[in-house]
Amino acid sequence: MLNCIIIDDEAHNIALLTRHIQKLDYLQLDFATTNPIEGLSYIHQHPPDLVFLDIQMDELSGIEVAAKVKDKKTIVFTTADKDYTLNAFEIGVLDYLLKPISFDRFLNTVLKAVEHQKSKKPIEAPKPLETKSLGSSSGDLFLKGDNKGRTTRLRLEDIYYAEAMGNYVGIHHKNGLLMALMTFRELEECLPHPQFARIHKSFIVAYAHIVALDGTNVVVKTDKKEVEVSIGGNYRESFQRLIHGNDTK
Repeated sequence: MLNCIIIDDEAHNIALLTRHIQKLDYLQLDFATTNPIEGLSYIHQHPPDLVFLDIQMDELSGIEVAAKVKDKKTIVFTTADKDYTLNAFEIGVLDYLLKPISFDRFLNTVLKAVEHQKSKKPIEAPKPLETKSLGSSSGDLFLKGDNKGRTTRLRLEDIYYAEAMGNYVGIHHKNGLLMALMTFRELEECLPHPQFARIHKSFIVAYAHIVALDGTNVVVKTDKKEVEVSIGGNYRESFQRLIHGNDTK
């Protein structure tokens, strides 16, 4: 779990980042503020794993805040001005995000943060799994990791949804997150249909855990919260067939 804070003097930017954070079970938003002085005080009292820090603020710029933070690799600058990107890397921060911040770009940054935390605290970071095996007829998925050939058993009924995460596939399940080094197509072939439905180029959801449809989003209920997953345009028709009982693929 990565503990995050947001410092941005515009509330709508905080709202967008909050929504992105809520989509990932391994991120926890601990604090958000439009006041950079208040944010810096919070960092010193409760050192976070990840800081989304706006550069252009009136009272104290993000550059000035970052200069007072010991671990620069916890900082991700957010800015609407491309001219600041060079400064970001000169200071040594983890990454920068250009506004408006897309979820795909946000996710790439989060994966960098996971790797940074892994180097500091290997036990606490999600462990990538390198190879996979087919799901068994008993309703299990076996994922083989790099720990001396150890194979992890994951019950299909415990899976909420899966998402493409850069070079990995993130499988969100009852006990947390598994990161598998495999293609999304390989995972799709392992998961039985229609119990699992691909609804987006980057998302597969467990049909049993869908609790609602909200516009063009599917709402998936985990044991901790409800997560909204977009339905991609290329998958909308097949999903409609599925929910109306006409999909027997």
